Amino acid sequence: MRFRPALADIVPYEPGLTAELVRRRYGLDDVVRLASNEFPLPPFPEVKQAMLASLDELQRYPDGHTTDLRAALAAHHGRASEQIVVGNGSCELLVSLGHALLEAGDEVVFAAPSFAMYADVCEMRAAVAVEVPLRDHAHDVDAMAGAVTPKTRMVILCNPNNPTGTYVPAVDVARLADAVPGDVLLVVDEAYNEFVVAPDAQGALDVQAAHDNVIVLRTFSKIYGLCGLRVGYGLCAPGVKQALDKVRQPFNVNRLAQVAAVEALRHQDQVQARREQTAALRSGMAAALAARGRATVPSQANFMLVDARGLRVPQEEVFESLLRLGVIVRDGNALGLPGWLRVSVGTEDEIGFFLDKLASLETAAPGTAEGRPT
Repeated sequence: MRFRPALADIVPYEPGLTAELVRRRYGLDDVVRLASNEFPLPPFPEVKQAMLASLDELQRYPDGHTTDLRAALAAHHGRASEQIVVGNGSCELLVSLGHALLEAGDEVVFAAPSFAMYADVCEMRAAVAVEVPLRDHAHDVDAMAGAVTPKTRMVILCNPNNPTGTYVPAVDVARLADAVPGDVLLVVDEAYNEFVVAPDAQGALDVQAAHDNVIVLRTFSKIYGLCGLRVGYGLCAPGVKQALDKVRQPFNVNRLAQVAAVEALRHQDQVQARREQTAALRSGMAAALAARGRATVPSQANFMLVDARGLRVPQEEVFESLLRLGVIVRDGNALGLPGWLRVSVGTEDEIGFFLDKLASLETAAPGTAEGRPT
């Protein structure tokens, strides 16, 4: 069987371990999952009721145009339906952008480290990933603009950035949009936007409204608690939507996802409550770590980077050591961030469990070569 040569360099996405798998592997009773940046609570009660009411319609194909959802999103954001594109998670939209824009040898500019899907999209299309190093864990917007060449077809800005949680102010997003040529698409990936408490959190939408070559991606997977249904969307110029419609699969967003997303949008009071709750838990978690001399990176998302150095096990063994204690996090060594852990903001009890287990690794062994983080 002959496959495309480009596939040889693509590593399939590795999802976080499930709690049940860790329980079985290590014979544990208590396990917390803080690896996948999921919101720790179920969907809104009204959303669950709306999905239950739709179960008897699952023998029918869903609306292939996502008409009601696009209308609800358009009303929510003050746009026309023709400016809304919906996908099976925002990841599908990223892949579709690759299909619509990229030929072999084209270039895509994005930060490093950032969301692994960006490099995957490049490899799928035999395009060139132009990775611009972060500066102090944050996007270097000017360096990204400077990396654009005549071969560039897309620039991707993850905001807040995954895996660092750092945030680019809207004025800097606008500066990047102004610097990108009109035939290059600027993709502002705002999967974690609803967790942002900065006053300019919605600024990228104004940037998009002023630039036909900007698309803002968002998702219902995070604060809405619908990652199990996979539904994301983009705000863009009608021409961008038309291009994406040509490359997406038919009926790409299932019926329950559409029903759930429409209902979820109606409950922005609960979104606000979840944003405030996450911000308070995030701040408390960072303060508790700081009190023990452990560094974190300031985050506007529902996760943060935690310094994994200076423990009684080498930093490259911390991830596995926490697994054995029942804590599932993301190993920074696998994310291009050696010496760090990416830890999701869970419930108060889950955070406490993580802090307790991390503390059990904090007593430096005699003669250890690693010191406390500074």
